[in-house]
Amino acid sequence: MNRKINYAIVGCGAISRTHIRALKQMEKAVLYAVCDKSKERAEEAAAETGALVYTDLDDMLGDKNVDAVIILTASGMHGDMGMKAAKAGKHVIVEKPIDISVIKAKQLIRVCDENNVTLSCIFQHRYDKDTKELIKAVREGRLGTLHAGCCHTKWYRGQAYYDEVEWRGTRQYDGGGALMNQGIHQLDLFQYIMGEVDEVFAYCATRGHERIDVEDLCMASVRFKNGALGILEASTVAMPGFYTRIDINGSRGSVILQNNSVKEWKIEGEEAYETQETEFPHRLQLEEITESILNGKPSLVNGREALKVLQVVEAIYRSAQTGKPEKVCYE
Repeated sequence: MNRKINYAIVGCGAISRTHIRALKQMEKAVLYAVCDKSKERAEEAAAETGALVYTDLDDMLGDKNVDAVIILTASGMHGDMGMKAAKAGKHVIVEKPIDISVIKAKQLIRVCDENNVTLSCIFQHRYDKDTKELIKAVREGRLGTLHAGCCHTKWYRGQAYYDEVEWRGTRQYDGGGALMNQGIHQLDLFQYIMGEVDEVFAYCATRGHERIDVEDLCMASVRFKNGALGILEASTVAMPGFYTRIDINGSRGSVILQNNSVKEWKIEGEEAYETQETEFPHRLQLEEITESILNGKPSLVNGREALKVLQVVEAIYRSAQTGKPEKVCYE
Protein backbone atom coordinates (compact mmCIF):
# COMPACT_ATOMS: atom_id res chain seq x y z
CA MET A 1 0.00 0.00 0.00
CA ASN A 2 1.42 3.38 -1.01
CA ARG A 3 1.64 5.79 1.90
CA LYS A 4 0.25 9.31 1.57
CA ILE A 5 1.32 12.42 3.46
CA ASN A 6 -1.37 14.20 5.45
CA TYR A 7 -0.78 17.93 5.03
CA ALA A 8 -2.16 20.75 7.15
CA ILE A 9 -2.22 24.34 5.90
CA VAL A 10 -1.70 27.19 8.36
CA GLY A 11 -2.97 30.54 7.08
CA CYS A 12 -5.92 30.54 4.70
CA GLY A 13 -5.23 33.72 2.75
CA ALA A 14 -5.09 34.04 -1.04
CA ILE A 15 -1.98 31.88 -1.58
CA SER A 16 -3.64 28.96 0.25
CA ARG A 17 -5.88 28.39 -2.78
CA THR A 18 -2.79 27.71 -4.91
CA HIS A 19 -1.51 25.14 -2.42
CA ILE A 20 -4.93 23.51 -2.08
CA ARG A 21 -5.22 23.19 -5.86
CA ALA A 22 -1.74 21.66 -6.02
CA LEU A 23 -2.43 19.14 -3.25
CA LYS A 24 -5.69 18.07 -4.91
CA GLN A 25 -3.71 17.08 -8.02
CA MET A 26 -1.19 14.93 -6.15
CA GLU A 27 -1.37 11.16 -5.72
CA LYS A 28 0.70 10.93 -2.54
CA ALA A 29 -0.73 13.91 -0.66
CA VAL A 30 -3.94 14.65 1.23
CA LEU A 31 -5.11 18.02 2.54
CA TYR A 32 -6.04 16.72 5.97
CA ALA A 33 -6.57 19.99 7.87
CA VAL A 34 -6.53 23.77 7.63
CA CYS A 35 -5.91 26.32 10.38
CA ASP A 36 -6.65 30.02 10.53
CA LYS A 37 -7.55 32.39 13.36
CA SER A 38 -10.63 33.26 11.28
CA LYS A 39 -13.02 30.32 11.41
CA GLU A 40 -14.84 31.69 8.38
CA ARG A 41 -11.65 31.75 6.27
CA ALA A 42 -10.68 28.27 7.45
CA GLU A 43 -14.11 26.82 6.64
CA GLU A 44 -14.06 28.42 3.21
CA ALA A 45 -10.64 26.92 2.48
CA ALA A 46 -11.70 23.49 3.72
CA ALA A 47 -15.05 23.43 1.92
CA GLU A 48 -13.88 21.95 -1.37
CA THR A 49 -11.80 19.16 0.18
CA GLY A 50 -13.57 18.27 3.41
CA ALA A 51 -10.41 19.01 5.44
CA LEU A 52 -10.67 19.39 9.20
CA VAL A 53 -10.94 22.98 10.43
CA TYR A 54 -8.82 24.39 13.25
CA THR A 55 -8.59 27.92 14.60
CA ASP A 56 -5.82 27.17 17.10
CA LEU A 57 -2.35 26.14 15.94
CA ASP A 58 -1.53 24.17 19.09
CA ASP A 59 -4.73 22.15 18.76
CA MET A 60 -3.89 21.31 15.16
CA LEU A 61 -0.31 20.35 16.00
CA GLY A 62 -1.69 18.01 18.66
CA ASP A 63 -3.47 15.99 15.96
CA LYS A 64 -1.33 12.86 15.52
CA ASN A 65 -2.66 12.36 11.98
CA VAL A 66 -0.97 15.51 10.68
CA ASP A 67 2.33 14.58 8.99
CA ALA A 68 3.44 17.93 7.57
CA VAL A 69 2.51 21.57 7.97
CA ILE A 70 2.51 24.18 5.17
CA ILE A 71 2.88 27.63 6.74
CA LEU A 72 1.33 30.43 4.67
CA THR A 73 1.15 33.20 7.27
CA ALA A 74 2.98 36.53 7.36
CA SER A 75 6.68 36.08 6.55
CA GLY A 76 7.78 37.25 9.99
CA MET A 77 5.84 34.38 11.60
CA HIS A 78 7.40 31.56 9.57
CA GLY A 79 10.27 30.78 11.91
CA ASP A 80 8.29 30.73 15.16
CA MET A 81 5.42 28.69 13.71
CA GLY A 82 7.82 26.34 11.96
CA MET A 83 9.68 25.64 15.20
CA LYS A 84 6.41 24.88 16.96
CA ALA A 85 5.50 22.43 14.21
CA ALA A 86 8.93 20.78 14.29
CA LYS A 87 8.78 20.31 18.06
CA ALA A 88 5.41 18.60 17.53
CA GLY A 89 7.12 16.17 15.15
CA LYS A 90 5.66 17.62 11.95
CA HIS A 91 7.58 18.15 8.72
CA VAL A 92 7.73 21.86 7.88
CA ILE A 93 7.11 23.71 4.62
CA VAL A 94 7.05 27.52 4.57
CA GLU A 95 6.19 29.89 1.76
CA LYS A 96 8.98 32.22 0.72
CA PRO A 97 10.95 33.64 2.42
CA ILE A 98 12.03 31.08 5.01
CA ASP A 99 11.74 33.95 7.52
CA ILE A 100 12.59 37.66 7.55
CA SER A 101 15.54 37.15 9.92
CA VAL A 102 18.68 35.11 9.22
CA ILE A 103 19.02 34.43 12.94
CA LYS A 104 15.45 33.12 13.18
CA ALA A 105 15.88 31.06 10.00
CA LYS A 106 18.99 29.40 11.44
CA GLN A 107 17.07 28.61 14.62
CA LEU A 108 14.32 27.00 12.54
CA ILE A 109 16.86 24.88 10.66
CA ARG A 110 18.44 23.75 13.92
CA VAL A 111 15.12 22.87 15.57
CA CYS A 112 14.02 20.86 12.52
CA ASP A 113 17.32 18.96 12.61
CA GLU A 114 16.99 18.29 16.34
CA ASN A 115 13.49 16.88 15.88
CA ASN A 116 14.35 14.81 12.78
CA VAL A 117 11.83 16.50 10.50
CA THR A 118 12.39 17.91 7.03
CA LEU A 119 12.28 21.63 6.26
CA SER A 120 11.46 23.08 2.85
CA CYS A 121 10.73 26.55 1.47
CA ILE A 122 8.55 27.37 -1.53
CA PHE A 123 10.54 28.75 -4.46
CA GLN A 124 8.44 27.17 -7.17
CA HIS A 125 10.15 28.81 -10.14
CA ARG A 126 13.17 26.55 -9.71
CA TYR A 127 10.83 23.89 -11.12
CA ASP A 128 9.88 25.73 -14.34
CA LYS A 129 11.06 23.74 -17.36
CA ASP A 130 12.92 26.61 -19.04
CA THR A 131 14.64 27.53 -15.78
CA LYS A 132 15.77 23.94 -15.30
CA GLU A 133 17.14 23.84 -18.85
CA LEU A 134 19.15 27.01 -18.23
CA ILE A 135 20.52 25.67 -14.95
CA LYS A 136 21.50 22.45 -16.69
CA ALA A 137 23.31 24.38 -19.44
CA VAL A 138 25.22 26.46 -16.87
CA ARG A 139 26.16 23.43 -14.76
CA GLU A 140 27.41 21.60 -17.86
CA GLY A 141 29.58 24.59 -18.81
CA ARG A 142 27.80 25.19 -22.09
CA LEU A 143 27.73 28.96 -21.53
CA GLY A 144 31.43 28.91 -20.74
CA THR A 145 32.74 31.24 -18.05
CA LEU A 146 29.98 33.34 -16.53
CA HIS A 147 30.78 37.03 -16.92
CA ALA A 148 27.64 38.99 -16.05
CA GLY A 149 23.97 38.79 -15.22
CA CYS A 150 20.94 41.01 -14.67
CA CYS A 151 17.90 40.28 -12.52
CA HIS A 152 14.76 42.41 -12.84
CA THR A 153 11.35 42.31 -11.18
CA LYS A 154 9.44 45.16 -12.85
CA TRP A 155 6.07 44.97 -11.15
CA TYR A 156 3.45 47.41 -9.94
CA ARG A 157 1.36 47.27 -6.80
CA GLY A 158 -1.22 49.97 -6.11
CA GLN A 159 -1.76 51.42 -2.66
CA ALA A 160 -4.82 49.19 -2.24
CA TYR A 161 -2.55 46.12 -2.35
CA TYR A 162 -0.77 47.27 0.80
CA ASP A 163 -3.91 48.50 2.51
CA GLU A 164 -5.97 45.31 2.11
CA VAL A 165 -3.83 43.14 4.45
CA GLU A 166 -2.86 44.56 7.84
CA TRP A 167 0.71 43.20 7.96
CA ARG A 168 1.58 43.83 4.32
CA GLY A 169 4.27 46.47 3.85
CA THR A 170 5.32 46.38 7.52
CA ARG A 171 8.89 45.87 8.64
CA GLN A 172 7.72 43.73 11.56
CA TYR A 173 5.88 41.06 9.56
CA ASP A 174 6.86 41.56 5.90
CA GLY A 175 10.52 42.14 6.71
CA GLY A 176 10.98 44.22 3.59
CA GLY A 177 9.13 45.27 0.48
CA ALA A 178 9.77 44.92 -3.23
CA LEU A 179 12.91 42.83 -2.62
CA MET A 180 11.90 40.62 0.31
CA ASN A 181 8.33 40.05 -0.86
CA GLN A 182 8.27 40.26 -4.67
CA GLY A 183 11.84 40.22 -6.02
CA ILE A 184 13.05 37.38 -3.82
CA HIS A 185 11.79 34.75 -6.30
CA GLN A 186 14.01 36.07 -9.08
CA LEU A 187 16.91 36.77 -6.73
CA ASP A 188 16.75 33.14 -5.58
CA LEU A 189 17.03 31.98 -9.20
CA PHE A 190 19.74 34.54 -9.94
CA GLN A 191 22.08 33.39 -7.19
CA TYR A 192 21.21 29.73 -7.82
CA ILE A 193 22.23 30.11 -11.47
CA MET A 194 25.20 32.48 -11.08
CA GLY A 195 26.63 31.11 -7.85
CA GLU A 196 27.23 32.49 -4.37
CA VAL A 197 27.40 36.26 -3.94
CA ASP A 198 30.54 37.90 -2.55
CA GLU A 199 29.52 41.54 -2.16
CA VAL A 200 26.62 43.92 -2.85
CA PHE A 201 26.11 47.68 -3.01
CA ALA A 202 22.51 48.83 -2.90
CA TYR A 203 20.00 51.62 -2.71
CA CYS A 204 16.44 51.18 -1.42
CA ALA A 205 13.65 53.76 -1.48
CA THR A 206 9.93 54.20 -0.89
CA ARG A 207 8.81 56.20 -3.91
CA GLY A 208 5.18 55.53 -4.74
CA HIS A 209 3.31 54.36 -1.65
CA GLU A 210 2.07 55.65 1.69
CA ARG A 211 1.51 53.89 5.01
CA ILE A 212 4.30 51.35 4.42
CA ASP A 213 7.64 51.21 6.21
CA VAL A 214 9.44 49.10 3.61
CA GLU A 215 10.93 49.80 0.20
CA ASP A 216 8.96 49.75 -3.04
CA LEU A 217 12.15 50.07 -5.10
CA CYS A 218 15.56 48.44 -4.74
CA MET A 219 18.60 48.70 -7.03
CA ALA A 220 21.83 46.82 -6.34
CA SER A 221 25.19 46.00 -7.88
CA VAL A 222 26.36 42.45 -7.24
CA ARG A 223 29.76 40.77 -7.34
CA PHE A 224 29.72 36.99 -7.34
CA LYS A 225 32.42 34.80 -5.79
CA ASN A 226 33.34 33.53 -9.28
CA GLY A 227 34.18 37.11 -10.32
CA ALA A 228 31.07 37.72 -12.42
CA LEU A 229 29.20 41.00 -11.97
CA GLY A 230 25.47 41.56 -11.76
CA ILE A 231 22.66 44.08 -11.51
CA LEU A 232 19.51 43.60 -9.44
CA GLU A 233 16.23 45.52 -9.66
CA ALA A 234 13.14 44.87 -7.55
CA SER A 235 10.21 47.23 -8.00
CA THR A 236 6.53 47.62 -7.23
CA VAL A 237 6.45 51.09 -8.82
CA ALA A 238 7.00 50.07 -12.46
CA MET A 239 3.64 51.48 -13.55
CA PRO A 240 1.53 49.76 -14.91
CA GLY A 241 3.49 46.54 -14.26
CA PHE A 242 5.71 44.57 -16.61
CA TYR A 243 7.81 41.41 -16.31
CA THR A 244 10.49 39.50 -14.49
CA ARG A 245 13.70 38.98 -16.42
CA ILE A 246 17.04 37.26 -15.86
CA ASP A 247 19.94 37.73 -18.31
CA ILE A 248 22.93 35.38 -18.10
CA ASN A 249 26.05 36.22 -20.15
CA GLY A 250 28.91 33.74 -20.53
CA SER A 251 32.00 33.37 -22.70
CA ARG A 252 30.18 30.97 -25.04
CA GLY A 253 26.78 32.60 -25.15
CA SER A 254 23.83 34.19 -23.40
CA VAL A 255 20.36 33.22 -22.26
CA ILE A 256 17.50 35.50 -21.28
CA LEU A 257 14.51 34.37 -19.23
CA GLN A 258 11.45 36.61 -19.26
CA ASN A 259 8.55 35.72 -16.99
CA ASN A 260 10.43 32.46 -16.33
CA SER A 261 10.38 31.42 -20.01
CA VAL A 262 13.27 31.52 -22.48
CA LYS A 263 13.19 34.70 -24.57
CA GLU A 264 16.70 34.36 -26.06
CA TRP A 265 18.96 31.31 -26.25
CA LYS A 266 22.22 32.15 -28.00
CA ILE A 267 24.90 29.55 -27.24
CA GLU A 268 27.76 28.64 -29.57
CA GLY A 269 27.09 25.42 -31.43
CA GLU A 270 23.48 25.14 -30.27
CA GLU A 271 20.28 25.61 -32.23
CA ALA A 272 17.58 28.05 -31.19
CA TYR A 273 15.75 26.85 -28.08
CA GLU A 274 12.02 26.23 -28.21
CA THR A 275 10.43 27.35 -24.97
CA GLN A 276 8.58 24.63 -23.07
CA GLU A 277 5.20 25.03 -21.49
CA THR A 278 5.58 24.90 -17.73
CA GLU A 279 3.44 22.61 -15.65
CA PHE A 280 1.92 23.83 -12.38
CA PRO A 281 5.15 24.71 -10.50
CA HIS A 282 3.67 24.67 -6.99
CA ARG A 283 2.47 21.12 -7.62
CA LEU A 284 5.88 20.10 -8.97
CA GLN A 285 7.63 21.44 -5.88
CA LEU A 286 5.13 19.95 -3.44
CA GLU A 287 5.45 16.60 -5.20
CA GLU A 288 9.23 16.75 -4.80
CA ILE A 289 8.86 17.74 -1.14
CA THR A 290 6.45 14.86 -0.58
CA GLU A 291 8.95 12.40 -2.05
CA SER A 292 11.67 13.87 0.16
CA ILE A 293 9.52 13.28 3.24
CA LEU A 294 8.67 9.73 2.21
CA ASN A 295 12.32 8.92 1.45
CA GLY A 296 13.85 10.80 4.37
CA LYS A 297 16.02 13.00 2.15
CA PRO A 298 16.44 16.78 1.89
CA SER A 299 14.35 18.51 -0.76
CA LEU A 300 15.87 20.72 -3.46
CA VAL A 301 14.93 23.91 -1.61
CA ASN A 302 15.61 22.70 1.92
CA GLY A 303 16.17 25.03 4.84
CA ARG A 304 19.87 25.59 4.24
CA GLU A 305 19.27 26.26 0.55
CA ALA A 306 16.47 28.74 1.30
CA LEU A 307 18.69 30.50 3.83
CA LYS A 308 21.18 31.54 1.12
CA VAL A 309 18.89 34.02 -0.63
CA LEU A 310 17.84 35.53 2.72
CA GLN A 311 21.52 36.11 3.53
CA VAL A 312 21.86 38.01 0.25
CA VAL A 313 18.74 40.05 1.03
CA GLU A 314 20.10 40.98 4.46
CA ALA A 315 23.39 42.14 2.91
CA ILE A 316 21.48 44.29 0.40
CA TYR A 317 19.44 45.90 3.17
CA ARG A 318 22.61 46.50 5.22
CA SER A 319 24.26 48.20 2.25
CA ALA A 320 21.23 50.43 1.70
CA GLN A 321 21.45 51.50 5.34
CA THR A 322 25.23 51.98 5.59
CA GLY A 323 25.77 53.42 2.11
CA LYS A 324 28.71 51.07 1.69
CA PRO A 325 29.42 47.75 -0.07
CA GLU A 326 28.55 44.79 2.17
CA LYS A 327 29.84 41.24 2.14
CA VAL A 328 27.37 38.35 2.11
CA CYS A 329 27.90 36.12 5.13
CA TYR A 330 27.00 32.47 4.44
CA GLU A 331 28.02 31.22 7.90
